Amino acid sequence: MDFKNFPDLDDAQVIDKELNPLGFDPSEYPTLQDMLHSHQFNSDEVHPIDLVSLSVNGTVVRDEMQKYLDKKANSSSALKEVLKTPFHYFFYTNQRHKDKKKDHFELGTFAHMAFLEEELFDKFIIQPNHPLNSTVGVTDMIRWFECINQVPSETLDGKKMPELRAYLDELRQSCEYQLIDEEHQVIIDAVRQGYNLYGGGIIKRILKGAVSETSFYGKDPVTGLPVKVRPDYFNVKENIGVDAVISFKTTSAQTLGKFLYDTAKFQYELSEGMYQKVMSDITGRQFNVTIMIMLQTVPPYLPAVFIWTPEDLANGKYKYRFALDTIKECQDKMIFPGFDAAAESGNAGIIELEQPEWSAKLLHPVDIDE
Repeated sequence: MDFKNFPDLDDAQVIDKELNPLGFDPSEYPTLQDMLHSHQFNSDEVHPIDLVSLSVNGTVVRDEMQKYLDKKANSSSALKEVLKTPFHYFFYTNQRHKDKKKDHFELGTFAHMAFLEEELFDKFIIQPNHPLNSTVGVTDMIRWFECINQVPSETLDGKKMPELRAYLDELRQSCEYQLIDEEHQVIIDAVRQGYNLYGGGIIKRILKGAVSETSFYGKDPVTGLPVKVRPDYFNVKENIGVDAVISFKTTSAQTLGKFLYDTAKFQYELSEGMYQKVMSDITGRQFNVTIMIMLQTVPPYLPAVFIWTPEDLANGKYKYRFALDTIKECQDKMIFPGFDAAAESGNAGIIELEQPEWSAKLLHPVDIDE
């Protein structure tokens, strides 16, 4: 072997970039078996989660969704935009976000809360279909609400329709149940059955002591950019043996394969990787487990529970770091290019169009003879 042909390492330059940005240490990620066989997971004891003690390098707080949306910080939704182009990010972050109020029954919102507070399954009642365009129908509806609300029957003799409807509205406002139709009750019963039976009751065990509607606000230690996450739930090792992010997703997919395809299509890996990184930085704990609970919004309304692999989480954390670094560079240079960023340097924003390989297919010969 001729060693003279090897490069002189004395002249080698040191770069500050990782040789393998997707590399990770598998020992940092607890396994599913670590959780399932832990004493805490198999114990009925519930350890209350103190949000103040978790606020080590930032703020962990239960607040309204609108406050979270109004907070000037980078969310996973914003970072997904910068992966399109920096201008997508600029456009997105300069829009006003409002939490849309939902007055009707929404399966995803209901299940998200009911999985944590099982008693909510009993807070629905089927409203009778009395016609409200007649005095008799409104009167019958009033009597039904008085019975449900357990209030004395009001004397209705001589009251006009506007008075009757005003009283009915009062009764409806004070009703502690959410009013649904018979079709929705069938859905709720199916979801409740899945919640209780799936994996022998594993959903209830995973969510033992978990917290929802909690925001994490902090700063990225590398770029100094403000970041925020709001996981559907999270739990700690004192309750289930691992510090875990717990995500809840609804889907219209009829198969698991379609749902898994959608997780890649909508870049869930970036969101989940960001949740782990931000929550770990803020709390000082290693949130290196992500459990995802899926619920169908179409018949037969089945649930499924997944645990994310370290490989996919590492991919998500790589995209998270890439997105933040891009934002930082754009802010420092005060430019947010659009699709022209895809052009090679010196090409004045003109992008070389190269079609995908599948477009170069052979054509079948055409026989035009009789």
